[in-house]
Amino acid sequence: MRKALSLLVFIMLSGPALAVDSVPIESVKALAALDNNGGWRPIFDNTPTPLMRRYFSPPFNQAWTAAMKHNKDFPVFDADPLTGEQNGGGIKSVSAKMDGPNRVVAKMTLNDGSERSVVFLMLHSAAGEWFINDIIYPHQKSLRVVLDDAGR
Repeated sequence: MRKALSLLVFIMLSGPALAVDSVPIESVKALAALDNNGGWRPIFDNTPTPLMRRYFSPPFNQAWTAAMKHNKDFPVFDADPLTGEQNGGGIKSVSAKMDGPNRVVAKMTLNDGSERSVVFLMLHSAAGEWFINDIIYPHQKSLRVVLDDAGR
């Protein structure tokens, strides 16, 4: 009886923690599902779209806005922002896991057959919402670094 009660208490206490961890993962997966063509639309535009405001942090969107003011002068970011790849054709499938309290590692298979691993740095708002605050690509600058450099 004690074992059953202990197990029940453990599940009750760990359940909310597991649910909280899944929220950033689900946000990344939902956004990746929208990136099926490898372009900017419908997620990205020169000004933050409703999808950007839903999934990305206010500081990220501010950096995006400042950088995109220069997009007519030079291409600020000429790849798929979610993958960092040019000509990948969008995301075919994604698996994700938490890699720290605010890090989601996403392994993606792109429509061109290549694979990509990207780290999403998440920001937890005071209202309890999770937002993407940066995207770290392997062997490249993170998206926020690119945006901050271009926005100056």
